[in-house]
Amino acid sequence: MHQRTTAKLWGVLALFLFASNLMEQPVLALIIPILYFAYDIIMQRRRFQIVARHTSQRSADRLFRLHVGVGLFQYGALAALIILTANRSGTTFLLGLCLFVIPFYWLCRRFLTYRSKQIDPTYISETEIQQG
Repeated sequence: MHQRTTAKLWGVLALFLFASNLMEQPVLALIIPILYFAYDIIMQRRRFQIVARHTSQRSADRLFRLHVGVGLFQYGALAALIILTANRSGTTFLLGLCLFVIPFYWLCRRFLTYRSKQIDPTYISETEIQQG
């Protein structure tokens, strides 16, 4: 979930929470993160096709696989939280989200930036692009 903007992440989270509260089976709310993950994979593929024009195709492919792999770990953490808290209150879900999933996402983003710079020393993260 290495999105272009933080607003997209919060928008998807808000939509997800809204949908999970409306549905009788919160596990069905997993559809929203799956759709977003599929959208993100398409965007990352386009992004790394552009990167391949300026670096090697091999490093662009490795970066793409790294980003998709980290995204799978992040989605897995969210899916596990949803499944574990499906029969509990929304407060339990929000607590798990704040205490486990969001810090896990932060660690994944740090690892992603660190590893991406090892693969391609010219790699610039989304955060650096927005700051610069």
